[in-house]
Amino acid sequence: MRAYAIERRGTIADLRVMELPRPVPAANELLVRVRAAALNPADLKVLAGRDGGGFLHATNFPFALGFDFSGVVESVGAAATGYVAGDEVFGFLPYARSTRGGSFAEYLAVAADSVGKKPKMLSHEEAASAATAAMTALCALREKGRLAAGQTVLINGASGGVGSYAVQIARNLGANVLAIASAAKADAVKSLGASQVYDYKATPISEIKTQVEMVLDVASNSTFGACLHLLKPGGSYVSLLPSPAMFLGMARALFSSRRCAFVMVKPHASDFAEIARWFDEGKLKPMLERSYPFNELPIALERLQRGDVRGKLALTVDAG
Repeated sequence: MRAYAIERRGTIADLRVMELPRPVPAANELLVRVRAAALNPADLKVLAGRDGGGFLHATNFPFALGFDFSGVVESVGAAATGYVAGDEVFGFLPYARSTRGGSFAEYLAVAADSVGKKPKMLSHEEAASAATAAMTALCALREKGRLAAGQTVLINGASGGVGSYAVQIARNLGANVLAIASAAKADAVKSLGASQVYDYKATPISEIKTQVEMVLDVASNSTFGACLHLLKPGGSYVSLLPSPAMFLGMARALFSSRRCAFVMVKPHASDFAEIARWFDEGKLKPMLERSYPFNELPIALERLQRGDVRGKLALTVDAG
């Protein structure tokens, strides 16, 4: 099968289209023909082997890159249930050293209990682009932040891939949403459901006075200590990235009535089902900015690296 793969850690220039063996699914797995994949910052980290990228994928060179996918079930393992050949599915491969394949390839094998049926209202490109971002937002808000209906959350970094879904999902959970973004993106964030948007250049977190039940630091550029004045008793500060400041905040939270946590997102079939239902009911909007043809993955990764992306970028692997 064709796959974008690497034989060593390096740069985008080291990425090659290679012929790799088609994966053989285990008894509990599905073989998926990939129709579309989506790009994530983790792809660049794995490629370079930096910023924790060495821990996000098995080191079995050569290996295909990519985590998010949407496609069609080709075959079903003997012990896998809930799917038949021809079903359309979406999801992401685990961000762990147990992952040996990649979604920038024509086929992948994935555990049947870690994917979901593709939302009927979305294209494969839109579904792939939602997988990690929407699941991360849901996990951060509901599992780590314990956000409930009637509460208020402040989302720092509300205009990016995860942030855009976090605004919408928080509204679906019945919460009031305050957001931090650039002035240029304020209207877009409001259209997703934020009741107020702070311009991060004009109003730093230290000057926000409204108290909330949760701060979701999608941008991961603040700290538990810097947000303590915002949190009501029992409130939560949740970041997407572990860091020395995060672990210091977690230690500090042991002596506080507020909580501090970071997200390690994992694929769960039940959460994918909920996300798909929200899409099909029109309660979530796909945040796909653009999809690139298979041979333009390096161009897409360069754009991602520059950081001039609003929403998500996808890769059409097989047009079907």
